[in-house]
Amino acid sequence: MLSAPALAVNGNTTNETNETNNNLYEELNQSVVRYNDGISDVPQLVITVAGNEVILIDIDMEDGSNLMIEAVTNNGMITSFDEVSSAGEVEPTMVIETDEETARTIIDSDTPLRTSMNAIDQGDADVDVSGFIKNAALRALRVLY
Repeated sequence: MLSAPALAVNGNTTNETNETNNNLYEELNQSVVRYNDGISDVPQLVITVAGNEVILIDIDMEDGSNLMIEAVTNNGMITSFDEVSSAGEVEPTMVIETDEETARTIIDSDTPLRTSMNAIDQGDADVDVSGFIKNAALRALRVLY
């Protein structure tokens, strides 16, 4: 992650960086609301993979900073979705890494699950889960979507 002086050299101020991160965070937060509202439509495989997890989402922003979010799920519902300042604040059971462009593509997609699986297949996103069953379910999602 670039420091504030490095960002200023690149033409970005700390306020611009925070604004960009906040905008993406707010867009993601709205996606969480839509996801939770439509939980009955979520495939069981998704709930198997991410149904009861502490998820660290690490997004490489276009300005060189990182947006890090802790998402907590319970029976498939996202019960907590908070921006964190470092990965050390989270004890994740799942880690999702991607970049800003990919995150925005997923948010804007009419088929976010399919778009997410395509991003993983193309190497634009990485999901690290623990356990045989969760890894098998993630592989099945990648094949099905």
